[in-house]
Amino acid sequence: MATSSAPPPPSGGNFKYIAIGLVFLLCAAGLWLVVGKDEASAPPAPVAKAPEPSRVNPMAEQQLELDEPAPEPDAAVPTEVATEPKKRGGGGSRDEWDCSGDLQNASQVINEQRAQVRACYERRLKVNNILQGDLRVKLKVGANGKVVTANVSGSLNDAEVNSCVRKLATSWSFAPPSGGTCAVVQVPFQFSPKT
Repeated sequence: MATSSAPPPPSGGNFKYIAIGLVFLLCAAGLWLVVGKDEASAPPAPVAKAPEPSRVNPMAEQQLELDEPAPEPDAAVPTEVATEPKKRGGGGSRDEWDCSGDLQNASQVINEQRAQVRACYERRLKVNNILQGDLRVKLKVGANGKVVTANVSGSLNDAEVNSCVRKLATSWSFAPPSGGTCAVVQVPFQFSPKT
């Protein structure tokens, strides 16, 4: 019988490469666990915040909330019409506002004009959307019921609104004053944007 002298089949030759790969894999996993624990236990580094830019117009922010004023029937309705107290007495120089008469229909005339006064404010509100404040109109009414002098002041502090209201006020007509040749009336208005 003849036997062939063939080499034996290879066995276990790949085992050493598999074992080396597993050792490297276990070392990498161990390193990852050790490094991961150190990073997890270390406090997070502080994050520097960028400074917020200053805002020129607070209306540019979408979620702006304004304090709501107490409800009023109309923001341009005068809260009261006050006739200046009568000045009596002797001597001394008289100023242009010195009057002794009373107006009987002042509130009625002012209420009829409030829409025009509000229109002066609304025109400027289109240019300055945060415009708000109070306006005081002081009127001197002559013996014929026509406005002789008008003065506008207040916290609204807008020259165009003041000029518009002053021009309107000088065109108003009242009943002739009783008890004197002229009368002085002060009318306050409160303006704020309608929501």
